[in-house]
Amino acid sequence: MDRDGWPDVSVQISSRPWRCVPDPLLCVSRDGAAFISALAGAHAVGHSPRAEVWMAPEFHSILDNWMLYDQHPELLAQSLGGPSDLDELRQALRLWLRLRDTAGRPDGRLCWVRDALRESCLPVGTGDSLVPRWEAMAQALDERLANSCETSGPGIAAMRDAAALCAVLTDAVLLCARESNDPDQTPRLCRHLQDWGLRCRRLEITDDFVAVERGLLLHLLVEAGLAGFLWGGLKLAVAHIVAPHFLLTPNEVEDLDFSGEDPRPIKSLWEDAWVFWYDLRTEYAYA
Repeated sequence: MDRDGWPDVSVQISSRPWRCVPDPLLCVSRDGAAFISALAGAHAVGHSPRAEVWMAPEFHSILDNWMLYDQHPELLAQSLGGPSDLDELRQALRLWLRLRDTAGRPDGRLCWVRDALRESCLPVGTGDSLVPRWEAMAQALDERLANSCETSGPGIAAMRDAAALCAVLTDAVLLCARESNDPDQTPRLCRHLQDWGLRCRRLEITDDFVAVERGLLLHLLVEAGLAGFLWGGLKLAVAHIVAPHFLLTPNEVEDLDFSGEDPRPIKSLWEDAWVFWYDLRTEYAYA
């Protein structure tokens, strides 16, 4: 048969979107807010999202109180440890308000976890256990804040919530703001996690798994048209939180009836947890 006799054939291969939890410090920077907004709106052929952007409750509460932080942005900036440009913070909050109004729906571009399942905005097929597991992880992490240098404030609570959410979403990456004035410094969110008793390890860009994942993330950003943010100076680090005991909520541990000698008792859901992070851009990776 002549080639012209064959009908046109279209093949579409879909993959699961990336799950990204943005660092609150990244969210309240002007470029970071615009970057996350564009990432949440990026769709592949067939209108499937390239990435799921997941937000935790305390950042929702910050937006609920936006008028206070619009009038007194220093309150939020001090709690987060930045940004130093307060007008930039106010602009970022206003961008987030517009994004939440247009994208925070079940068919929208943002995924929200709130204190109750009915108040959350989750992708279709998400299990009902996600919200109580996040809540248990956030409460367990909150217990560790008592012995840390900074124990309260909206920024600290937002970082706690984001870390707990990333730990429960085991396939999620935590997108962290990078401080441009000190390339050798660990990202601020990771420093807080260290202060809260979590082990934190910087990964080299030559690590085999880092090379593969970083390549995929860069490909995602290029396809989504976001390379200009990185060329423009946005500095990002990528973190993974591994909390092997997150499935063992306190009630579930008590309900188990072990026969024989009990295993080593688990004192915290964050026991044995690790934070692994690496720089997305090579100029920081080799700094």
